[in-house]
Amino acid sequence: MAGRIPENIIDEVSRRTDILDVVGSYVNLSRKGNRWWGLCPFHNEKTPSFSVSPDKNIFYCFGCHKGGGSYQFLMEMESLNFPEAVRRLAEKAGVDIPDDNGGEEYRDNRRALEDLYKRVSNTFRWLYINHENAAHARDYLDKRGISEETAEYYQIGWAPRDGEWLYNFLLKKKYSSDFLAESGLFSPKSPRWSYFVDRLMFPVMPDSERVVAFSGRALNGKEPKYINSPETVLYKKSRQLYGLGQARKKIRENKHVVICEGNLDVLSCMQADSGNIVAPLGTAFTQDQAGLIKRQADSITLLFDGDDAGRKATVKAAILAESVGLAVNAVKIPPGTDPSDILCNQGPETLKKLIERPINIFDYLLDFLISAKTDNTGEAQEEALKELTPYLDAVGSDVRREKYLRQLADEVNADPVTVIREYRNNRGKKLLRTSRLRSYRSTGVETETVFEPVDDELYLMTAVAVKTEHFTTLRKSLAPEIFRDRRALSVYRVMDELSVDGRELRTDVIVSKLDDEKMKSYILEKAAAGIYDQRADDTIKEKIRILQIRTLNDERLELQKLMDKENDTGLDSVNPMINNARMKRILEIDKEIQAR
Repeated sequence: MAGRIPENIIDEVSRRTDILDVVGSYVNLSRKGNRWWGLCPFHNEKTPSFSVSPDKNIFYCFGCHKGGGSYQFLMEMESLNFPEAVRRLAEKAGVDIPDDNGGEEYRDNRRALEDLYKRVSNTFRWLYINHENAAHARDYLDKRGISEETAEYYQIGWAPRDGEWLYNFLLKKKYSSDFLAESGLFSPKSPRWSYFVDRLMFPVMPDSERVVAFSGRALNGKEPKYINSPETVLYKKSRQLYGLGQARKKIRENKHVVICEGNLDVLSCMQADSGNIVAPLGTAFTQDQAGLIKRQADSITLLFDGDDAGRKATVKAAILAESVGLAVNAVKIPPGTDPSDILCNQGPETLKKLIERPINIFDYLLDFLISAKTDNTGEAQEEALKELTPYLDAVGSDVRREKYLRQLADEVNADPVTVIREYRNNRGKKLLRTSRLRSYRSTGVETETVFEPVDDELYLMTAVAVKTEHFTTLRKSLAPEIFRDRRALSVYRVMDELSVDGRELRTDVIVSKLDDEKMKSYILEKAAAGIYDQRADDTIKEKIRILQIRTLNDERLELQKLMDKENDTGLDSVNPMINNARMKRILEIDKEIQAR
């Protein structure tokens, strides 16, 4: 295994890494003053409590209290260990990490899989472009109206007809059979047989560089039409979206995402000049995927198929999107078609116009619901309200919810007051049944981590951990032995060690070295809140002065105790020179205290 990454390399990578770029790849951030805010990626919330402080290179959530620097954020988001996070950011920062074993031994399973999947993706891509047996794959996309530029953009590939070809190819590249058996590329029943045989290959890329899974479409008419990679340490299908890596930049620019049903729909929409397009992978749209989008965008357009299943999927997706605070629109696709059909049969301009002219999601839901009803009886009206209730419950605004209820009443020729009252009555019963659960959930996350009492030592070392330029003065003024608070002493020792090693004193580095999780969170909370941004310099000086005086008083008290003890014995053997020296020191201490 590769050795420990040198501290100077860790510091260099950290210096070259902009935490805004790291966090901004996952979270939709808005600037307020010198900090940036967004919805926390680590717990569900509708009001942003997650902050990033670029000047301190830290992030912190005031809701769930997770925090740290760039490394810690990537470790949390991608389930990486520390060396993996350093290596990931080093690659982006252009910092070489020496390999002390001189070989190409893989450092861990995750890194090995990332390398493998990237190589396989490149291989499939090369085969798609160059192999004569891939002509039908190229023809398929061409007939669907997908250009080679779009295929290149999404790195579309082709898996050969020989199911054992990939296994043999990778063995020649020195991959072990045991490793390949755990890679998620081959059938457990037939370990040499690839999951993907004669299929159009769609690499799943969460960013512009990494491949974490594949989705393969059959080209020979065989079922299933699509096969997706099984879950691995890299890939959890409910937390990934096809096309997200390619769409991230456009999503950040527009704060908007278009969601369709399938991989080919993504390519079709891209062909129609819609670059912020993604799709779930072999599963219905999930809560995790909704949260993933909310961290990067403010609104979504649902572009699902025009059949009954597509409309039902739209309803479910709308509820999930509303529940995380996304504004939702939807596109009405002609019955029996999908975006790929529209591109193929009517051209990119028609598809583009559809995407650019969505309707409000409630209009879509009403149209879907009412079209399925054949009467306007009281029973039908009650049924309509019942079917729309899950969506209305998810709406975050009371004003908007009442507007929708009045719209529903108008659509079914009912009295709006009656419809609103009926909804509120039913909702009230539901709330009553779940009040205890909600109460528990609302208190399930602590809202502050403040230590009580906060003494001078703790205040001082927390402030200096944030305003690190004061540590040199602190170190000259106070010895570590004077600290009584173990938490304050731990911060002092970490900063002292970093200083002795010649390393840069930064809040994120200091926090990463602490063992006490509560102390870490406390420092990050104060730093993120900007507690020490103003007037901290004078306060730090004052706290140093207070502790210096306390130290002098402690020394004076100890000297006085010794003198009193010896005087109380009444012995003539007391050395007058020692007592005189003690008295002289007491007088010096009194002058020092007075001078401060």
